[in-house]
Amino acid sequence: MKSVRTVLFLFLVVFNGASSAATTRSDVIILEAAGEIKFISQKIVKDYFYFAQHKEKNSQLSSYLNKTLDYLDKQIIVIATATKSSDTKDLLTFLAFSSEQIRETISQPYNEENAALMLDYSETLLEGSESIFNEHRYAFSKEEQMLIKVKNMGYYIERITKYYMAFQAGFTDLNNIRQLNMAVSSFDNALEELKMYAYEDESKKSFITISHFWGVVRDLYLNIEKRKLPNILNLSTLHLKEVLTTLEVYHSKNQ
Repeated sequence: MKSVRTVLFLFLVVFNGASSAATTRSDVIILEAAGEIKFISQKIVKDYFYFAQHKEKNSQLSSYLNKTLDYLDKQIIVIATATKSSDTKDLLTFLAFSSEQIRETISQPYNEENAALMLDYSETLLEGSESIFNEHRYAFSKEEQMLIKVKNMGYYIERITKYYMAFQAGFTDLNNIRQLNMAVSSFDNALEELKMYAYEDESKKSFITISHFWGVVRDLYLNIEKRKLPNILNLSTLHLKEVLTTLEVYHSKNQ
């Protein structure tokens, strides 16, 4: 995998030399890519813990997660191409390094030390993506605000499930439980905000589906210490994300 890291780092070095005025379109591209990295930061570690708990799927772990990392690297390149900010470029170099560290970790057998590293890498990617997002944010329109809320709900679901899977794998410290509970509350709040939007037809059906399904699985997530349901909640995550995507498409078209 050294060639992957070499190409990515050379790309970042080349674009560190470019400079010109930022455009609104560039900011939109950067924000979209930063949002994708934010989502990936949770998904890849959630999947890591899920696969690790299923020995029959361990052979799929590296190839599956490497595909996610390939997509992560593409988002880093997208931002590097669009940004003129030296601060953002510095963060991208660090994110690219984190991506390579994750590749090295998932190529090794699962153990507690590597799993703990994956949790750390997850928060590193999250921190970097949020910093880039905040640097390039602007005054969003109503539809852009709604789109961001819906995308964040997808992120919350991945984060909730990440900590659920980590708990089932033995990472039972109170901070992980607290982070899961906070993400559940964030999803609750976002869902309440979506209730204020006048959805119609198919988009309204999608919202109702999300509301009803969340009402079913919410307690399953919160009862983390009582029940072990990794397969059910992994499928629940996939279903919620699928329906949320329909609302993302709706708000994207309305901009």
